[in-house]
Amino acid sequence: MMSFRDFATFRISSFVSLLICLVAAHALPAAEDHALPATEDAVFRDKVLPVLAKHCLDCHGAEEPEANLNLTTREALLVGARSGYIITPGKASASLVSQLLVKGSKPHMPPEGQLSDEEIEVVTSWIDSLENVPLPPRPSLAKGLDHWAFQSPKHEPLPTVKSAALTENAIDSFVLARLEDSQLSLSAPAQREVLLRRAAIDLIGLPPSPEEVQAFAADSSPDAYERKLDQYLASPAYGERWGRHWLDLARYADSGGFHDDLDRPHAWRYRDYVIRSLNADKSYAEFIREQLAGDELAPANPQALAATAFCRNGPTNDDNMGNNAFDREKYRLDLLDDVISTTSAVYLGLTVGCARCHDHKFDPIPQTDYYQLLAVFNNITRKDVPFGESGEPELAGKWTKGQAGIMAITDVGRQPRETFVLYRGDLNNKGPKVEANVPRLFQSAANFKPAALEKSSGQRLALANWIAAEENPLSWRVMANRLWQHHFSRGIVSTPSNFGLTGAPPSHPELLDWLATELSARGSWKKLHRLMMTSATYRQSSQGSKSAESVDPENLLLWRMNKRRLEAEAIRDSVLQVAGTLNHRVGGPGVKPRIPTELLEASQRNKWPVVKTEGPEHWRRSVYIYVKRQMAFPLLELFDIPSTAHTCDCRQDSTIPTQALVLMNDQFTADQAARFAKRVQVEVGPDARESARRALWLALGREPTPSRCSEAEEFLRAQAEFHQSAKKPADESATLALVDLCHVLLNSNEFLYVD
Repeated sequence: MMSFRDFATFRISSFVSLLICLVAAHALPAAEDHALPATEDAVFRDKVLPVLAKHCLDCHGAEEPEANLNLTTREALLVGARSGYIITPGKASASLVSQLLVKGSKPHMPPEGQLSDEEIEVVTSWIDSLENVPLPPRPSLAKGLDHWAFQSPKHEPLPTVKSAALTENAIDSFVLARLEDSQLSLSAPAQREVLLRRAAIDLIGLPPSPEEVQAFAADSSPDAYERKLDQYLASPAYGERWGRHWLDLARYADSGGFHDDLDRPHAWRYRDYVIRSLNADKSYAEFIREQLAGDELAPANPQALAATAFCRNGPTNDDNMGNNAFDREKYRLDLLDDVISTTSAVYLGLTVGCARCHDHKFDPIPQTDYYQLLAVFNNITRKDVPFGESGEPELAGKWTKGQAGIMAITDVGRQPRETFVLYRGDLNNKGPKVEANVPRLFQSAANFKPAALEKSSGQRLALANWIAAEENPLSWRVMANRLWQHHFSRGIVSTPSNFGLTGAPPSHPELLDWLATELSARGSWKKLHRLMMTSATYRQSSQGSKSAESVDPENLLLWRMNKRRLEAEAIRDSVLQVAGTLNHRVGGPGVKPRIPTELLEASQRNKWPVVKTEGPEHWRRSVYIYVKRQMAFPLLELFDIPSTAHTCDCRQDSTIPTQALVLMNDQFTADQAARFAKRVQVEVGPDARESARRALWLALGREPTPSRCSEAEEFLRAQAEFHQSAKKPADESATLALVDLCHVLLNSNEFLYVD
């Protein structure tokens, strides 16, 4: 009957799964005796098997069957193919094997030829007779159920370490235990001024002022460092810094992408919601609930509605989605696929999107799981919610173009849409109906209880409650790992959105569990920041050690701090901060700073304004720059801002010649270097020695050594002579020399990297 050679064309080599949920939800059961009564066994032997032998067994016999589909026995047929069940007992119409036999089906079995109606009737009648027959466990899905990430985190007791005097908190005990096992130890503490700059860049994305550094260096009180951390955590700049990390995950943009790249004039409300939430230290559980189901949780709260744009941030192509009902439905399902894939990756560290067309190839996630999550979101519709006269959002109101509104989602009603498994992800190939639920390997412990609300099905709120529950084995680990990643350059799990079987194992599993339980108990990002940053592990120097490098060259055991280049936004923001031009205005629509005119001419449809001279309105923090999908802001793009086409959990960290060339030659850097020089002149006057010293202080965040001051002073002298040789007056030459020094400092590795 079947040869699966043609399946390669469709990028499938096996059948999809059917009705996996019939197996016990909390775990796959042990194999059962599936023997039928003799009369029913005889039906398979005497009627079905001859049909299969005639058409199928050349490819699907007992020895090396294609797609691991063995059709020689009833038990093997029930087990199915490599990636799924092919039979739904008692429902021939919902069984993939029956659907492939129908005339005109694509793909079709057998690839060449056609079973007669009588032969098809034999097979379908037999499947219909199996109503009470349980499906056997599938080995491919049973594999991995004991994976570490699927088990509940444990609040492990602190390990005993020899060098307990080096520890500052519990984190150090876990790190030192691993180091001591490898005959290593922590590095010496970083210098105080180095530590302060590290902390400031980490928490607010801006360098400390010379006065801050001097005051901190002079403060001998035992809690001086902790008080500075508290100051940074309380700053509005904290949310702007860490909000950008979350926006990477949420694939935030101010336009839709694709060919037309239509503007989203109210997308910024989601960006501001994120920043405001982090500054308020909103509990992570509430943060999850609002983004997945804010309209169900608090439909009259503008912030909760704006949060649901998490489900709308992905690329859209509304003007080219098709002109018929089939194409529009396919487009809608593609948008929901983005929601499902992003939600599972961001909150759970699972690649559920891989199960849209077939069982997951590696994780115990059958195709049915994908469609159960689709059922959760299948009832949503995109809605721009207007503000009424009272300033409150009006869900029932009609939004008109140009009107203030909230980019949100809502349910189409209380009654959920019917959701069906789509074999091979094909809208033309419907399988069994499924109900909303969480992935089956978690169902035994899940509290997934949708409750119909006044205008909504309540299914998204039920999912959000399950994700946010303290007992969820994944969500708290995933978030704790993300925070660790941004402080230490690498997550404890180095694949932060993949905690599945193909993801990296944790370098410190007990520490990750301890952090996850701390985060779930406290609910506070800021408390976990403080815990990580007060550890001796975080306070280490970044200097290398040949002996330690020979044992752990990648620093996986954290015997020193990792040196890091600033991210794109932190580079631009630091330039503005040092030049004294940073506009600290918070929130509102995105700004559009200057882009080289040659780039604008090459991309006419993007409608970015021509800016000849930048001013304070353009010098806001980079998180507020308008994100145009088809035209990334050039300076930020050069320093590895991520694509907004999908969620980004870890940015690239490239080092290419054009980065240095642009920083040296870009008009923005040149203009800010001139303003930096003017600031120095205002603060210390015309004296070359004092100008050199002040410029070094501002740019590098530490007291310059006498040799560095002498080197900078000599540079000023040489550059002043150079400009005078071009017939410039002495005063102007001195100013131009200072601009040159400031320009060099903004291009230095000491400015672009944090120790």
